[in-house]
Amino acid sequence: MELCWLCISIISVGFHLSYGSQSSLEVALEKAEGLLSSLRTQIEELKQVYGEAVAQNKHQEAVGYPSSCLAASTNTNGVHTIQVPGLEPFPVFCDTRLAGSGWTVIQRRQDGSENFYRSWSEYAQGFGDLSGEFFMGLEPLHFLTLAEPYELFVHLEDFYGGTRYARYEDFVIGNASASYPLAVLGKYSGDAGDSLSYQKGMPFSTFDHDDLGHGCAMTYVGAWWYDDCQFSNLNGQYVDGGRYEAKLSGRGICWMTWMGYDYGYKVSQMMIRPKCSNSIQRQRQRRQSLNFN
Repeated sequence: MELCWLCISIISVGFHLSYGSQSSLEVALEKAEGLLSSLRTQIEELKQVYGEAVAQNKHQEAVGYPSSCLAASTNTNGVHTIQVPGLEPFPVFCDTRLAGSGWTVIQRRQDGSENFYRSWSEYAQGFGDLSGEFFMGLEPLHFLTLAEPYELFVHLEDFYGGTRYARYEDFVIGNASASYPLAVLGKYSGDAGDSLSYQKGMPFSTFDHDDLGHGCAMTYVGAWWYDDCQFSNLNGQYVDGGRYEAKLSGRGICWMTWMGYDYGYKVSQMMIRPKCSNSIQRQRQRRQSLNFN
């Protein structure tokens, strides 16, 4: 609007040069100069606002996100954004109730609402709803376990209200070119029995990606680190009530060392956590160096 008035004033100046008096010309020039001064002031104010916005954005980028649920120092269950080298920031579900704080949930089965008989590309990138059933994705899982040492916690619930767990001191998933193998699996502890060590070192398999050629994903209607074939199948079919026919043995959410091959659990939740508090210390030091509280 002020620019429009400036144009009118300039036209007015031209008009008065031909037909107006000297005093009218001076008034028009003063008005034009006033408008120009006001525009300069507004431009400077806009520059200042833009500069502050850019500085704030750079500061936020420098601060970044926590590298894990442990580094996030959260005391409640919920979704948080984390970032590790090699990946853009991404959301994860942090669990603080089942086994203490700091656990990042990588897989959850609880009601059969999500189809887990999925393709290789879907398992690589992840699928599902973080507030319900989901699988994090092999690609982010690889970069997470590459960034720092992790442990694994497997929580199981049957349809009778019983719960058990399996814990492994180390957990590393290999890269895509090796088909995301269960590269490292540490010492077991817990009361569910060890049904995962048999799969150690095995590549991940789906119905459309089977490096070993054993056909286990198709046979057991799932996706897992199958050998020939499995002692566990936590991405298998969800079976209401848990029990199924012997001819379907091993096709459910199986963890053989607790209730055998012919039982599928009501709930399974796989979680990982950095093995020490170093990630928290690094995060705090980084924030302090940037004067971020």
